[in-house]
Amino acid sequence: MNQLLELVKSFFQALLDFDSFVLVPLFLLIMALVMGAKFSKALRAALTVGVGFVGVSTLTNLFFTVLAPVAESMVERWGLSLNVIDVGWGPFMSAIWALPISLLMLPLFVILNIFLLLVKYTDTLDIDLWNYALCFYAGMFTYVATDHNMILAILAFSVCVCIILKLADLIAPRTEEFFGLPGISFPQLVSISFMPIGWALAKGMDKIPVLRDLDGDSESLRKRFGIFGEPIFMGFVIGFVISLLAGQNLGGSLSVGMTMAGVMVLLPRMVSVLVEGLSPLSEVIRARFEKWMPGRKIRIGLDTAVIIGHPATLAASIMLVPVSLILAAVLPYNRVIPFADLASIAFAICLITPFVKGNVIKLFIIGVLLIAFVMLPISTLVSPEITAIVQEANMFSLPEGFGTASMVTSFVDGANPISFIVYKIFSLFG
Repeated sequence: MNQLLELVKSFFQALLDFDSFVLVPLFLLIMALVMGAKFSKALRAALTVGVGFVGVSTLTNLFFTVLAPVAESMVERWGLSLNVIDVGWGPFMSAIWALPISLLMLPLFVILNIFLLLVKYTDTLDIDLWNYALCFYAGMFTYVATDHNMILAILAFSVCVCIILKLADLIAPRTEEFFGLPGISFPQLVSISFMPIGWALAKGMDKIPVLRDLDGDSESLRKRFGIFGEPIFMGFVIGFVISLLAGQNLGGSLSVGMTMAGVMVLLPRMVSVLVEGLSPLSEVIRARFEKWMPGRKIRIGLDTAVIIGHPATLAASIMLVPVSLILAAVLPYNRVIPFADLASIAFAICLITPFVKGNVIKLFIIGVLLIAFVMLPISTLVSPEITAIVQEANMFSLPEGFGTASMVTSFVDGANPISFIVYKIFSLFG
């Protein structure tokens, strides 16, 4: 039995060692060939998808790499001294993969997704491995909170899968139209968790005259301010100003500003390359599934990394970095120092962007409310569970300079409301 578990672990670990720009095109190629696509056409499309993912991944990593030190400088310069440090999604996710129960959850996601397709509960076929992994959060919280009750943990995980697939289906018509991605849905837990709250806030803003009439979409800003309202200029100015606030010199601030401008312009173009390759592959796969399931519109589920490059999402997420630190310092109920996950705020708001029609101002306001009343409170509340998870995986270590911190958390990933609610419900039974 132990040998079988080790074999399964080695197989999935080998998959995880692949970058997303290798794994997703490979899955798409295999599925397209199984569905009867011509090899040369499928191969070219898969390579194009890979190239698109390389571009998206490179620019996203550049965004995170440049923004993270700015956020770190702000934390140090502003002298925040709270006792829970945000170590980000990386150590948190690595710790989750290190625990044996993840080996049960990964194949279960695939089986559950196919079963839910067959019984017509969902029309989404999720092919992104990291989407599976994000659903582990509720399961792992339940696992450590119920003294390692595997049944409750797997049930919590399964409920999360059902929720995200259904939500992805419900908002797919809006995301398909807004992002120009027909046949694609986004069952990505971290992003879709904040969407219902963002949708409700957007609806509420539409009923308030002053907020309803705010013109903050890219087209309105361009018409009103000319070049000063274009994404390239917004990216430069926001990056430059935030870098100055972090205490960087003029040269460093100009570099950050130019990098943000580059990301704002280039990331949407890389997504268009990705779509060029994705369209024929997803069409073949969807057509075959729809033939097996008449009357259904099957969608391919992807990670929201392909849509965080929208100018409104990027602009709002960069502005929310200093706001997060200010709120962390002044809110009496908060114990978290936002740190590593500050650069990931775009993932929390990207699926709200279509519901504010790309309005940067409205998206920023919603982001402030989410951080103040959802992300900081929840990341504080789950810090004991996240600390327990990384300790069990022997990964507990605090960054230097945070001597007052006694626990760790994940400010964005760990704070998603769906995982929190599901975990709290199932932990009652433990």
